[in-house]
Amino acid sequence: MDENPERRARILNAARDVFARQGFRNSEVKSIATLAGVGKATIYKHFDSKEALLLSVVRSDLQAIRDIALTHLVGPGHPLKRFETTCFAIADYLDQNRNFSLVLIREAGEFMEDIQRLRQQVVGENQAFADAFFNAMKSEGFLPDIPNHIVLNLLMNLTLGTVYSWTLDKDQDMRSEVETLFQLWREGTE
Repeated sequence: MDENPERRARILNAARDVFARQGFRNSEVKSIATLAGVGKATIYKHFDSKEALLLSVVRSDLQAIRDIALTHLVGPGHPLKRFETTCFAIADYLDQNRNFSLVLIREAGEFMEDIQRLRQQVVGENQAFADAFFNAMKSEGFLPDIPNHIVLNLLMNLTLGTVYSWTLDKDQDMRSEVETLFQLWREGTE
Protein backbone atom coordinates (compact mmCIF):
# COMPACT_ATOMS: atom_id res chain seq x y z
CA MET A 1 0.00 0.00 0.00
CA ASP A 2 1.25 3.43 -0.90
CA GLU A 3 2.23 5.35 2.22
CA ASN A 4 1.50 8.59 0.34
CA PRO A 5 -2.30 8.80 -0.18
CA GLU A 6 -2.06 11.96 -2.28
CA ARG A 7 0.38 10.30 -4.71
CA ARG A 8 -1.82 7.19 -4.87
CA ALA A 9 -4.86 9.37 -5.67
CA ARG A 10 -2.90 11.13 -8.43
CA ILE A 11 -1.93 7.76 -9.93
CA LEU A 12 -5.51 6.46 -9.80
CA ASN A 13 -6.89 9.68 -11.33
CA ALA A 14 -4.24 9.60 -14.05
CA ALA A 15 -4.99 5.94 -14.78
CA ARG A 16 -8.74 6.64 -15.00
CA ASP A 17 -8.06 9.52 -17.39
CA VAL A 18 -5.61 7.62 -19.60
CA PHE A 19 -7.81 4.50 -19.72
CA ALA A 20 -10.81 6.68 -20.62
CA ARG A 21 -8.97 8.48 -23.42
CA GLN A 22 -6.91 5.64 -24.87
CA GLY A 23 -8.78 2.51 -23.84
CA PHE A 24 -7.37 -0.06 -21.45
CA ARG A 25 -5.47 -2.15 -24.00
CA ASN A 26 -3.88 0.86 -25.72
CA SER A 27 -2.88 2.59 -22.50
CA GLU A 28 0.72 2.49 -21.40
CA VAL A 29 1.86 2.67 -17.81
CA LYS A 30 4.43 5.26 -18.91
CA SER A 31 1.60 7.60 -19.99
CA ILE A 32 -0.11 7.13 -16.64
CA ALA A 33 3.13 7.81 -14.79
CA THR A 34 3.78 10.97 -16.81
CA LEU A 35 0.28 12.32 -16.17
CA ALA A 36 0.54 11.46 -12.45
CA GLY A 37 3.97 13.11 -12.19
CA VAL A 38 5.71 9.93 -11.00
CA GLY A 39 8.13 7.48 -12.49
CA LYS A 40 6.96 4.26 -14.11
CA ALA A 41 8.80 2.29 -11.41
CA THR A 42 6.76 4.09 -8.74
CA ILE A 43 3.56 2.76 -10.26
CA TYR A 44 4.93 -0.79 -10.33
CA LYS A 45 6.09 -0.37 -6.74
CA HIS A 46 2.44 0.02 -5.69
CA PHE A 47 0.54 -1.89 -8.39
CA ASP A 48 1.63 -5.29 -9.66
CA SER A 49 0.37 -4.68 -13.18
CA LYS A 50 -1.72 -2.46 -15.40
CA GLU A 51 -4.60 -4.85 -14.67
CA ALA A 52 -4.16 -4.35 -10.91
CA LEU A 53 -4.17 -0.60 -11.52
CA LEU A 54 -7.46 -0.90 -13.45
CA LEU A 55 -9.04 -2.86 -10.59
CA SER A 56 -7.79 -0.26 -8.10
CA VAL A 57 -9.47 2.47 -10.17
CA VAL A 58 -12.71 0.44 -10.17
CA ARG A 59 -12.49 -0.05 -6.40
CA SER A 60 -11.88 3.68 -5.96
CA ASP A 61 -14.96 4.45 -8.07
CA LEU A 62 -17.09 1.98 -6.12
CA GLN A 63 -15.96 3.61 -2.88
CA ALA A 64 -16.68 7.08 -4.29
CA ILE A 65 -20.19 5.99 -5.23
CA ARG A 66 -20.63 4.51 -1.75
CA ASP A 67 -19.48 7.79 -0.22
CA ILE A 68 -21.95 9.73 -2.36
CA ALA A 69 -24.72 7.40 -1.23
CA LEU A 70 -23.81 7.75 2.44
CA THR A 71 -23.59 11.54 2.17
CA HIS A 72 -27.07 11.86 0.68
CA LEU A 73 -28.95 9.02 2.36
CA VAL A 74 -28.05 9.93 5.94
CA GLY A 75 -29.95 12.75 7.55
CA PRO A 76 -33.36 14.29 7.86
CA GLY A 77 -36.04 14.32 5.25
CA HIS A 78 -38.27 11.89 3.51
CA PRO A 79 -36.48 8.59 2.69
CA LEU A 80 -37.70 8.50 -0.92
CA LYS A 81 -36.54 12.08 -1.54
CA ARG A 82 -33.13 11.29 -0.01
CA PHE A 83 -32.89 8.21 -2.22
CA GLU A 84 -33.82 10.23 -5.32
CA THR A 85 -31.23 12.90 -4.46
CA THR A 86 -28.67 10.14 -3.99
CA CYS A 87 -29.43 8.64 -7.38
CA PHE A 88 -29.07 12.02 -9.10
CA ALA A 89 -25.73 12.62 -7.35
CA ILE A 90 -24.48 9.19 -8.45
CA ALA A 91 -25.75 9.89 -11.99
CA ASP A 92 -23.71 13.11 -12.02
CA TYR A 93 -20.60 11.21 -10.85
CA LEU A 94 -21.09 8.58 -13.54
CA ASP A 95 -21.67 11.27 -16.15
CA GLN A 96 -18.29 12.79 -15.29
CA ASN A 97 -16.71 9.35 -15.78
CA ARG A 98 -18.71 8.13 -18.78
CA ASN A 99 -15.68 7.37 -20.94
CA PHE A 100 -14.14 5.21 -18.22
CA SER A 101 -17.42 3.30 -17.89
CA LEU A 102 -17.33 2.73 -21.64
CA VAL A 103 -13.82 1.30 -21.37
CA LEU A 104 -15.02 -1.11 -18.69
CA ILE A 105 -17.91 -2.28 -20.84
CA ARG A 106 -15.90 -2.63 -24.04
CA GLU A 107 -12.57 -3.90 -22.80
CA ALA A 108 -12.70 -5.20 -19.26
CA GLY A 109 -14.76 -8.34 -19.82
CA GLU A 110 -11.93 -10.53 -18.64
CA PHE A 111 -11.94 -8.62 -15.33
CA MET A 112 -15.68 -8.80 -14.69
CA GLU A 113 -15.32 -11.57 -12.12
CA ASP A 114 -12.85 -9.42 -10.18
CA ILE A 115 -15.01 -6.32 -10.60
CA GLN A 116 -18.06 -8.25 -9.37
CA ARG A 117 -16.05 -9.43 -6.36
CA LEU A 118 -15.04 -5.83 -5.59
CA ARG A 119 -18.66 -4.69 -5.89
CA GLN A 120 -19.84 -7.44 -3.56
CA GLN A 121 -17.13 -6.54 -1.06
CA VAL A 122 -18.13 -2.86 -0.98
CA VAL A 123 -21.81 -3.80 -0.71
CA GLY A 124 -21.05 -6.29 2.09
CA GLU A 125 -19.09 -3.69 4.02
CA ASN A 126 -22.14 -1.41 3.95
CA GLN A 127 -24.93 -3.97 4.38
CA ALA A 128 -25.93 -2.72 7.85
CA PHE A 129 -26.45 0.78 6.50
CA ALA A 130 -28.43 -0.53 3.53
CA ASP A 131 -30.61 -2.60 5.88
CA ALA A 132 -31.40 0.44 8.02
CA PHE A 133 -32.28 2.56 5.01
CA PHE A 134 -34.39 -0.14 3.34
CA ASN A 135 -36.24 -0.75 6.60
CA ALA A 136 -37.07 2.97 6.77
CA MET A 137 -38.30 2.84 3.17
CA LYS A 138 -40.46 -0.20 4.01
CA SER A 139 -41.94 1.50 7.07
CA GLU A 140 -43.01 4.42 4.83
CA GLY A 141 -44.54 2.03 2.28
CA PHE A 142 -42.02 2.74 -0.48
CA LEU A 143 -40.60 -0.77 -0.62
CA PRO A 144 -42.38 -4.10 -0.45
CA ASP A 145 -41.72 -6.30 2.56
CA ILE A 146 -39.16 -8.55 0.91
CA PRO A 147 -35.70 -9.41 2.24
CA ASN A 148 -33.24 -6.51 2.03
CA HIS A 149 -30.63 -8.51 0.15
CA ILE A 150 -33.19 -9.10 -2.62
CA VAL A 151 -34.07 -5.39 -2.71
CA LEU A 152 -30.37 -4.53 -2.92
CA ASN A 153 -29.77 -7.03 -5.73
CA LEU A 154 -32.77 -5.69 -7.65
CA LEU A 155 -31.55 -2.10 -7.27
CA MET A 156 -27.99 -3.05 -8.23
CA ASN A 157 -29.19 -4.93 -11.32
CA LEU A 158 -31.42 -2.03 -12.33
CA THR A 159 -28.51 0.35 -11.82
CA LEU A 160 -26.03 -1.78 -13.77
CA GLY A 161 -28.47 -2.24 -16.65
CA THR A 162 -29.19 1.49 -16.76
CA VAL A 163 -25.48 2.37 -16.66
CA TYR A 164 -24.71 -0.19 -19.36
CA SER A 165 -27.30 1.11 -21.82
CA TRP A 166 -26.55 4.75 -20.97
CA THR A 167 -22.82 4.23 -21.52
CA LEU A 168 -23.34 2.73 -24.95
CA ASP A 169 -25.89 5.31 -26.13
CA LYS A 170 -24.11 8.66 -26.41
CA ASP A 171 -27.42 10.50 -26.78
CA GLN A 172 -28.94 9.06 -23.62
CA ASP A 173 -29.01 11.40 -20.62
CA MET A 174 -28.44 9.71 -17.24
CA ARG A 175 -30.40 12.31 -15.26
CA SER A 176 -33.40 11.79 -17.55
CA GLU A 177 -33.14 8.05 -17.05
CA VAL A 178 -33.08 8.47 -13.28
CA GLU A 179 -36.07 10.81 -13.42
CA THR A 180 -38.01 8.30 -15.54
CA LEU A 181 -37.24 5.48 -13.11
CA PHE A 182 -38.34 7.57 -10.13
CA GLN A 183 -41.53 8.62 -11.90
CA LEU A 184 -42.34 4.93 -12.43
CA TRP A 185 -41.55 4.23 -8.78
CA ARG A 186 -43.79 7.08 -7.58
CA GLU A 187 -46.64 5.84 -9.75
CA GLY A 188 -46.13 2.30 -8.48
CA THR A 189 -46.22 3.29 -4.82
CA GLU A 190 -49.22 5.65 -5.00
